[in-house]
Amino acid sequence: MSGTEAIAEGTHETAAHAEHATDPFDFVHLFHHLQDEVLIPLPSFRVGAATFDLSITKAVLMMWIAGALALFLFGGIARRLRREDVPRGTVTNLFEAIILFVRDDMVYEIMGKGSGRRFAPYFLTLFFFILFCNVLGLVPFMATATGNLAVTGGLAFLTFLLTQGAGIREQGLMTYLRSLVPPGMPIFLLPIMIPIEIVGHLIRPFALTIRLFANMTAGHVVILSLLGLIFLFQAVAVAIPAIAFALFINTLELFVAFLQAYIFVFLSILFVNAAMHPDH
Repeated sequence: MSGTEAIAEGTHETAAHAEHATDPFDFVHLFHHLQDEVLIPLPSFRVGAATFDLSITKAVLMMWIAGALALFLFGGIARRLRREDVPRGTVTNLFEAIILFVRDDMVYEIMGKGSGRRFAPYFLTLFFFILFCNVLGLVPFMATATGNLAVTGGLAFLTFLLTQGAGIREQGLMTYLRSLVPPGMPIFLLPIMIPIEIVGHLIRPFALTIRLFANMTAGHVVILSLLGLIFLFQAVAVAIPAIAFALFINTLELFVAFLQAYIFVFLSILFVNAAMHPDH
């Protein structure tokens, strides 16, 4: 290689490095926080055409933390209530109010106390698990497990199984299948209505999946995009309003965390109750 070529190559590498270093988007990866990275790789196995990866990802870790937090928190509250007739403490009173709201104003209000008593533990567990997953995503250096389609799809699938199981148990298999078609339907419309009803039942868990995933992802995208403007323009006039709006959206995300847990559980209660009592 001649001296001229070496100088030209060195100049090109220096320019490329300088361009790479001054690229504002090198300082912020907007979707890094939303990606489900593998933390501990583990072997995968196949069952037919499906491949199951056992690797521990950020979403898995966040779900473990949410589950452990629920066990630790409510285990402590339960032990305290066994020792005291009247619950005391801010945390205990706060979660007692939330539990009573979910049980009385959601489960019992829709399903009735008789049927609702059987399903209240599931819906309470579902509510607090989603809530803790949502809130953990607002903590720095953590991730939102419910911002992962696999997580929200798994929760929706559990509700789908409960819906079908509760409907069959309450009405019997044949009666439940007949309830999928409105009474008095002309026979010639059955080939059209039966597929529509089946698709309608399948759309419900899909709607639960996308609703929770999209709402929990959207807020993080907005916050990270606002912070990305700081690195893009590198100006104080942009940084101050960007940070202010990011803080506002982050505060709003706390409300959204409760709201999305409420909506997911509320719709799940409606679906289960409709399967058990199609005439209501």
